[in-house]
Amino acid sequence: MKYKLTLVASSILLAVSPILHAEEAVSVFDEVVVSGTRSEESIKNVPNSIAKVTDESMSENLASDIRDAVKYEPGVSVNGGGRFGLNGFNIRGMDESRVKVMVDGVKQPVSYNPGSAEMRFNQNMYEVDTLTAIEINKGPSSTLYGSDALGGAVMLRTKNPEDLLEAGDDTHVGFKTGYQSAAESFKQTLTLANRTGDLETLLIYTHVDGNETKVHKDGADINGPDRGQADPYSYRQDNVLAKAFYQVNDTNRVGVTGEYFTRQAEGRLLSKEGYEMMPGYKYTNNYGVDDDYRIRLGLEHEWLADNVAFDTLKWQANWQKIKSDHDTQDHTDAKGLRNRNRNGVNNSYQLDAQFDKELAFASSRHQLIYGLTGSKENFVLNYTDTNLDTGVPNEKGAEIPEADSTQWGIFLQDQAFMFDDAFVVTAGVRYDSFESKPIDTTKYPDHKSSAFTGKLGAVYHFNQNVSTFAQFSQGFKAPTLQDLYYFYGMGAVYLPNPNLKPEESQSYELGLRANNQLGDLELVGFYNDYKNFIAEDYVGKNVDNKDVYTKKNIGKAKIYGAEFKGNLYLDEALGAPMGTYSRLSLAYAKGENKETGEAIETVAPLTAVLGLGYDAPSEKWGSVMSITAVASKKGDDWEKPSNGAEANIEAPSYTVVDLTAYYRPTQDLTLRAGLFNAFDEKYWLYQDLNGITESSKGIDRRTQPGRNWGVNLDYAF
Repeated sequence: MKYKLTLVASSILLAVSPILHAEEAVSVFDEVVVSGTRSEESIKNVPNSIAKVTDESMSENLASDIRDAVKYEPGVSVNGGGRFGLNGFNIRGMDESRVKVMVDGVKQPVSYNPGSAEMRFNQNMYEVDTLTAIEINKGPSSTLYGSDALGGAVMLRTKNPEDLLEAGDDTHVGFKTGYQSAAESFKQTLTLANRTGDLETLLIYTHVDGNETKVHKDGADINGPDRGQADPYSYRQDNVLAKAFYQVNDTNRVGVTGEYFTRQAEGRLLSKEGYEMMPGYKYTNNYGVDDDYRIRLGLEHEWLADNVAFDTLKWQANWQKIKSDHDTQDHTDAKGLRNRNRNGVNNSYQLDAQFDKELAFASSRHQLIYGLTGSKENFVLNYTDTNLDTGVPNEKGAEIPEADSTQWGIFLQDQAFMFDDAFVVTAGVRYDSFESKPIDTTKYPDHKSSAFTGKLGAVYHFNQNVSTFAQFSQGFKAPTLQDLYYFYGMGAVYLPNPNLKPEESQSYELGLRANNQLGDLELVGFYNDYKNFIAEDYVGKNVDNKDVYTKKNIGKAKIYGAEFKGNLYLDEALGAPMGTYSRLSLAYAKGENKETGEAIETVAPLTAVLGLGYDAPSEKWGSVMSITAVASKKGDDWEKPSNGAEANIEAPSYTVVDLTAYYRPTQDLTLRAGLFNAFDEKYWLYQDLNGITESSKGIDRRTQPGRNWGVNLDYAF
C-alpha cells in the first residue's frame, strides 16, 4: 500500500476524533528505519522526527538528483548548483559541515568552498538510481554518529540484492531510461541481481549525458557578468555499484562492496566573458574543464553470535577516495593565455563495529547497542597556474594546508520497552575524539577536540493509533580544516584561527503522531541551542586598509520551529473515488545569533507543500499534483553585514505547481512523466541568494528552471 500526506485541518481533526482511538490502521509510522537508533526499528518507536524517502517515491517524482529526492520533505533541502553542482544538505537551518552524510555507513567529507570561482570540493557525487532509501535524522545526532552530526545526519542506503530478489534462487534484470528537459539530460540504468545458493550479487550501472541545469527563460542570453542564462556546460556521468554477499554458515555472512562514480564536464564560461576585476585583468576566452570521481571499497561481516556479551556483531571496514579536478582557462592582458588547475583529494579509511544485545525482564525488555567507530583522512589541495603561450607551470599556494584528520568514538544506547511496549525509552551516550594534524607542523599547529554527548528520549503510545514523543539530545562538531586554517590575502584578508573550540548543541523536541484508516499525521516542535557556534567575524581594517576577517566562536545561537506532515485518504474520509488522497507538509523555523540578535541566514522561510493525487485500484495508472509555496526572506531574516556593507537582497515568495503521472501496461513495465513548474513561475531558492545584494551581477542566472518536463521508462523482470 502507498502512504500519502494530508490537509492540515482534516488531519488535526483526525487526531482528536473518537474514530482514531477505536480503529487500528497500518501507517507510514510502521515503516522501518535504521538511522534513528542504528538498528532496524519502526518509526513509531523513535523519539524524534525521522524522514524516509524511498526509492519508490524518488521514482514517482522523477528525481534526477538528491535535491529532487528530498524537495517535498519539510525542513530539509539541498544547497548548490551551477558548474560545481550540489554541495550538501540543510536540515532545519543547519547545513554543510554541520550535517553528517553517510553512504552505507561510510562518512562523506564535508564540502570545501574557498570562495573563488575556480575551485569547489562538493558533496555531490551520488547516484539516486542506486539508492533504496534516504533517511534523514533531524536534529543533533552525535550520540549515534559523532562529530559533524551537530544539526542532523543523512544516511544514503544503496540497494542490496535482497531488495530486488524473491525468496530462494532468483534473478532480477532491470533497465531504466529517461530524459529531463531542465538539463537536457538522457539517463540509462541497468540493474542485475542474482541469488544462487548462499551467494548474492548485485550490479548497477548508470550513465547520464546532460548540460548545466537551465534557469528561467526571462534571463538575458548575453555574455558577461550580467548574463541571465546558464553557461553552455555539458557533462557525462557514470556510476558503477557492485556488491556480493556470501552466507558462510548459519551464523556468519560476509559481503564486499565497490562503487565508482565519475563525472566529466566542460564548456564555455560565458558569464565571465568581459569581466574586469582591475586594470589588466579583463577576462576573455573563458573555458572550464572538470573531472570528479568517488571510489569506495568495503568489507563487512555479520555474526549471529548469541553469546553473553552480544547477540549480533556487525562490522565494516571501508576505503574511500574522492577527487575534484578543475581547469579554468582564460586570457588577460596581465597574465596572457593561462590555465588555472585546482584540485582537491580526500583519502579515508573507516571502521565501524556495532554489538547488539537484547535483554528480557519480567516488566521490560531492552535492546542494547554499543560499539566503536574510527576514521583517518587526508585532505590535500594542489593549485597550478600554467601560461599556455609558454607552457611554463607555476605552483600556487592553497588556502589551507595538507592535513591528516583522525576521529574515533565509542557509544552505548539502550532502548527500553515497558508496559507492554506502550512506553519506549531511548537513552544513549558517546565519547568522541578528533585530531587535525597539518603536514607542515612548523607553520600550522595541531588541533585536538573531544566531547561527551548524550540523549534521552521517550515515546508513549496512548493506544495503537495515537502516540507522543519527546527527546533531549546533544550535538558536537569539531572545527573543519577550512574553519581552522583558511588563509587568503588578496582583496579582503582572511586569517586562520587554529584555536577554535568545537561547536556544541542541545536540542529539545516534542511531537505527536496519530493515524487511522483515514490517514496519519505528525506534528513536532523543536528548539536547538548552540554554543561556541563558529561564524565569520569582521576584525576591522589592516595597515593596507583592507577588510580583515577570521572565524571565531560566537557565544550562543538558537534555532526553533515546528513541522507538520500528514495524509488524508479522500476516498475513505469524503467518499471520493477510490485511490484519491491528499498530502500536506509545513515547515517553520527561526534562527538567531544570541550575541548580536542577528538572524541565522541558513534558516529557510516558511514552506508548505500540498499534494492531491490518485492511484487507480488496478494499480495501472495514477497522477499527483504538488503545490510548493515558500514565503519571502527579506530584511531582518538575513544577517546584517558587520562592516556596514550592502544588505542582502530579498528572496521573493513563490508558488510552484508540479504534475506527475504513471502508466503501467504490464506488471514489469512502468512509464512515468512529469511537468514541473507548470505555470512557468520565475523564482529563486533562498539559499542561492545568500550573500547577494542589489548591485550583484547575474541575479537572473540564479533562478530555478521555468516550465520543464521529464519522462522515464522502467522495465524489470
